[in-house]
Amino acid sequence: MIHLQQLKKSLEEYKVLICFSGQFSQGIVEQLCEFIKEQMTESEAAKYNPMKVISIFVEQAQNIINYNLQNINHRYYDQLLESSIVTIGKTLDGFFVTSGNILDKQDYEPLVGKIEFLNSLEPNELKKHYKEVMRRDDIGVNGRGAGLGLIQMARTAKSPLEYMNYSINDQLTYFQINVNC
Repeated sequence: MIHLQQLKKSLEEYKVLICFSGQFSQGIVEQLCEFIKEQMTESEAAKYNPMKVISIFVEQAQNIINYNLQNINHRYYDQLLESSIVTIGKTLDGFFVTSGNILDKQDYEPLVGKIEFLNSLEPNELKKHYKEVMRRDDIGVNGRGAGLGLIQMARTAKSPLEYMNYSINDQLTYFQINVNC
């Protein structure tokens, strides 16, 4: 049996306000956005823009939803679908949004390459890159996005995008991304 008090202590230790684990859908994302707005006190909303937190949350959740849709015929589809988690919490000077899900290992390196590239850019370069990607006419070709969500997260973040992974088996890895906002 799960020890809920230990789980609650861990969530408090990391200052997690919201945690959702399981299958994401547009309806769940919308409900969680409303809940985020409600959870941010008036003083927090005045100091920190709740729309930044919501925007990053939506991008992370949408990335998970899209990844799962693109891999509907994957051998481990059920595991991919059930592996998703997003947390939102407080930091000393704002908030963080961290998400995690299982990826096929062949998708990990290209994703990390995009993140590293975005982390290397200055704010004005990120803005320019975003505009360039928006002008492309190959967005969404072969069921793959152009990384606009990642670019937008990098533009909104207070610090470089953080990520980590750990191997599950020969074909799968668990990937996490954290955005401080």
